[in-house]
Amino acid sequence: MSYDYKIEVRDLSTWFGKKKILKEISCYFEDNSVTAVMGPSGCGKSTLLRSLNRLNDTIGSFRMSGEVLLEGENIYAPDSDVYDLRRRVGMVFQRPNPFPMSVRDNITYGPKLHGMKDIDELDNLAEQSLKKAALWDEVKDSLEDPAPNLSGGQQQRLCIARALAVDPPVLLMDEPVSSLDPISAGKIEELITELKKEYTIIMVTHNVQQAFRVSDQAAFLYLGELVEFDKTKRIAEAPSDDRTEAFITGRIG
Repeated sequence: MSYDYKIEVRDLSTWFGKKKILKEISCYFEDNSVTAVMGPSGCGKSTLLRSLNRLNDTIGSFRMSGEVLLEGENIYAPDSDVYDLRRRVGMVFQRPNPFPMSVRDNITYGPKLHGMKDIDELDNLAEQSLKKAALWDEVKDSLEDPAPNLSGGQQQRLCIARALAVDPPVLLMDEPVSSLDPISAGKIEELITELKKEYTIIMVTHNVQQAFRVSDQAAFLYLGELVEFDKTKRIAEAPSDDRTEAFITGRIG
């Protein structure tokens, strides 16, 4: 099936119980690009992100209307395979969450679940995934050590490597550097810029300057409404809505 965008969101509304969180959101995410989703706390950023791999489904009171198309196919269709969806749309969370196992086993856990058994293939995959996450040189001599022993920044890069190990075309990041020190955060930003050569990346961030540094396009959410969606450079230079300008200048948020 042909498709215009890697992911397309059409008139998406979401509710938790009776509370409406997202209001008729329509936007798209292109191949090999970084999109920053910005907005003040409680505006619906994480809800939008989690709608793209159906993580909101785990909350019993959640319901939605509209469509989310991944490579032209509606991920909310009745016959959609949610297990396969979450392989194709990886997720990196705000706080690093390595599994309580070795560095190597963190990387190979997902591929093993998907049926990969050959030891040499798994070892090669672990190496390539860690290299993509710019972590290989730091951990190549300690692959059997417990992953929680790594520093916070290393743990987050490990979580990125773990997501990449199952080869998802899309990578979601929910404020991936907010719990890290500035040096570790800088490494993650450099990594994001490198990874977009192979992946579509959608990143929630509360840091306007970070969004301007690493993203190609940006979405500004306010009270569940998509106020502005455009190339990041244009939003940074000339936001079309007063609310966007107020946010990027620090007057709201």
